[in-house]
Amino acid sequence: MPTKFLSILFFIAIACPTLMGCRDSKLKTFPTRGKVVFADGTPVKVGTIECKSLQHGVQASGTIELDGTFSLTTYVQGDGAVAGSHQCVIVQFIQTENIPNYKPSTLGVVNRKHASYSTSGLHFDVSPTGPNEIVIEVQGVESASASSQESHGHDSDHAPKP
Repeated sequence: MPTKFLSILFFIAIACPTLMGCRDSKLKTFPTRGKVVFADGTPVKVGTIECKSLQHGVQASGTIELDGTFSLTTYVQGDGAVAGSHQCVIVQFIQTENIPNYKPSTLGVVNRKHASYSTSGLHFDVSPTGPNEIVIEVQGVESASASSQESHGHDSDHAPKP
């Protein structure tokens, strides 16, 4: 009986750390907050910021609020991001109506280049000693013009002819 008891204890001693090791593999995060703004200082009012650690590949994200602010989450809501350098992207889903002659506003719309890690050009660092208050400056899309509407088919008078 003592041998069986020792075997069970041995199994528990080996199995528990192994099974719980997943928790230990999570990297430490640091509160990271910030604001996404256009070059003139006006806030981006909608979208998501996503970032990727260059050292670890760990991703964090946050919702951009109406005032342009965000708080990053890696594992649990608001825990922040891992320390080090990060690339980031800004993703927006802007719906437009399929209405003839509808001219969508480009006010507050982030340039598409900021939606891809390969073209965004957006970077920041997270420090273990904080504070990690980041300002991300983005470019907007060009204001709505006849040429941009024509190229996107938003103006039925300018729609491409078959």
